[in-house]
Amino acid sequence: MYPPPDPHMLLWDEYKYRHDHIWQKLFQITIAVVLLGAVPYLKPEITQVLKGWILIAPLLGTVLSLISLVLMHFELTLFGKIARAHRSHQEEQGLVQHSRHHYFRYLVMTYVSFLLLVSIANIAVVRLLWLTS
Repeated sequence: MYPPPDPHMLLWDEYKYRHDHIWQKLFQITIAVVLLGAVPYLKPEITQVLKGWILIAPLLGTVLSLISLVLMHFELTLFGKIARAHRSHQEEQGLVQHSRHHYFRYLVMTYVSFLLLVSIANIAVVRLLWLTS
């Protein structure tokens, strides 16, 4: 029979998984939003043929960044609970004394919000500068 798993190791594994998962999703979302936003710039002659339909790709990028903002909120809430438990265990063991200020959530949400704003601005640029001329 196997010994029961150490709950603190399980907590550490979950902490690492969630942290890596958030970073991985940030990179994937960034790549997807940038690529979708770049579609009108890749072949300007296609923009002339598709006219207003060319906005579909940047609009999809904006929707993706908006959905990501909501999903990241939930993911960071779960990560925060795990991080608090993990940090509490470390402090109880006398391993590390953590600061009470944790900026990870703030930085991630700020970044995804900025990605959303840039995506919206890109739609405005494509619409106003390219489709009105």
